[in-house]
Amino acid sequence: MLEIFRFLKGYVCFKIIGRYPERFINIITKSSLAIWNARRVDKTLCACMYIKDYLSIRYYAKKCKVRLKITSKHGLPFYIRKYKNRVGVLIGVAVFIAVLSFMSCFIWTIDVVGLETVSYTHLLEVLKNNGLYIGTFKPSVSFSTISRDTMLDIDDIGWMAVNVQGSHASVEIKEKAKSPQVPDYHKPANVKAKCDGLILSINTYEGNALFKSGSAVVKDQLLVSSVIEDKLGGVKLVRANAQVMAQTKRVQTFCVKKIIDQVSFGEKKQRSSVSVFNVTFPTSFAFANESKSLVRYHSKTFNLFDTVLPLHQNFTNIYEKTTEKTELNEKTAQKMLENNAMLFEGFVLSDAVVKNRDYVFSQKKDEYILTATFICEEDIAYQADIDADDITISDDLPNKSEDSQ
Repeated sequence: MLEIFRFLKGYVCFKIIGRYPERFINIITKSSLAIWNARRVDKTLCACMYIKDYLSIRYYAKKCKVRLKITSKHGLPFYIRKYKNRVGVLIGVAVFIAVLSFMSCFIWTIDVVGLETVSYTHLLEVLKNNGLYIGTFKPSVSFSTISRDTMLDIDDIGWMAVNVQGSHASVEIKEKAKSPQVPDYHKPANVKAKCDGLILSINTYEGNALFKSGSAVVKDQLLVSSVIEDKLGGVKLVRANAQVMAQTKRVQTFCVKKIIDQVSFGEKKQRSSVSVFNVTFPTSFAFANESKSLVRYHSKTFNLFDTVLPLHQNFTNIYEKTTEKTELNEKTAQKMLENNAMLFEGFVLSDAVVKNRDYVFSQKKDEYILTATFICEEDIAYQADIDADDITISDDLPNKSEDSQ
């Protein structure tokens, strides 16, 4: 801070030539004049003083019979005196400072921290609708209001803050922890079969099992009843729960036309532009029908000493799409259909263990057909809620004299 103050006020470095320079230094010090960096260089004594103080020590120099000689000048007053006749330079500096101060009132870069499941593009769109975008005039918006409105628009955000440093806005968010779906254990329910199958094992956690291993059941058939009898002979409703492993048979048909539309993409065409302070200037052109093309966008930012600049280079890659009618041969069609069957097995039957699979390939006049049969082992139990007010206990209570099927 002292160096900055000295630079703004202006100072000179000078030599003291004479027989008794020490006497001169003592007199200056007693006169409460600021002098520093006094040192001996060869046979002379050198020191530094403010401009105003230096102009007032001629009397003391004459009294001590020494001569003063300026060796260097430092500070803002000397720069102003040097360029006082160059009005254009002063105007340019003033305009530069004014433009810099004005541009610092805008937001030129935005980054987002803490995203996990929320879409980045959707978040930027909501922020723009609420007033935060590249080019936002900072004094005209309330960043706390922007945070509040954004959290109201996006339910998955539990906490949000917009931190502004200069022309850079950092959006920090914390997403809500999704609560698990917990069933209502106080509501009675039966256990039913979600598909046809042959029961391999049944493990009952709650309720009254109506079947044993080796029994065949059909879809939506009651497997475990919610009606149980207590030790006193009374009955009550519980939320039945069980694991019922069964052997199931899944049959799925996949079809593909013999003549299909094959899509191909032509040579890449690139269009580029430069964005400066949210104003875009095209740098190259490429003409194509974008409605019938694959278009990809990407942008490149520029940094200066880890500071993101409001300068972006944008690229648009265009691939023209063409569609041709292609006739599939039997081998290619079969391969495509088998891939579809594998996808069905991986996604739809992900909770089942596939013990065997059988593919039957056939064709009709205008399409190829693949019939896939999967033999699986899976848990076929699911809980079906019931309304206790709409049932009759005597109808649901199993008869002990009857053997379970």
